[in-house]
Amino acid sequence: KLWYQRRVRGLFATELHEWNHRYWSEQNKQYLALKEELLDEIESLECEDEIERIMGEFYRTYLLSNKTNFNSYTSQWRGHNLKLLYLSGRAKGSRIVRTVRNTFKRSNRVG
Repeated sequence: KLWYQRRVRGLFATELHEWNHRYWSEQNKQYLALKEELLDEIESLECEDEIERIMGEFYRTYLLSNKTNFNSYTSQWRGHNLKLLYLSGRAKGSRIVRTVRNTFKRSNRVG
C-alpha cells in the first residue's frame, strides 16, 4: 500500500510540474511575442526615458489584462499543492502507523 501511495504522489507531483511548466511556457511565449511587437514599433525612439516609460506601461497593461488568468492559475496551483500535501501527509501517516504496529508486534514477541 505504501509503495502505491508513493507512486501516486510521485505521479501527481510530476503532472503538477508539467502543468506548471506548460502554463508558464505559454504565458512567456505570449508575453515575448507582444514585447517583440512593441520593440519593433519603438525601435526608432532614441530617448531612453521614453522607451522605459513605454515598456513600463506595456508591462503594467499586460499584467492588468491577464489578472483574471493569473488569479485563476494561482487558485488552481494552490489547490494542486494542497492535494500534494495531503497525499504526502497520508503516506507519512501510513509509515508512522506501520512503524508503530511493527514496534508493538516486536515487543509482544519478546514478552
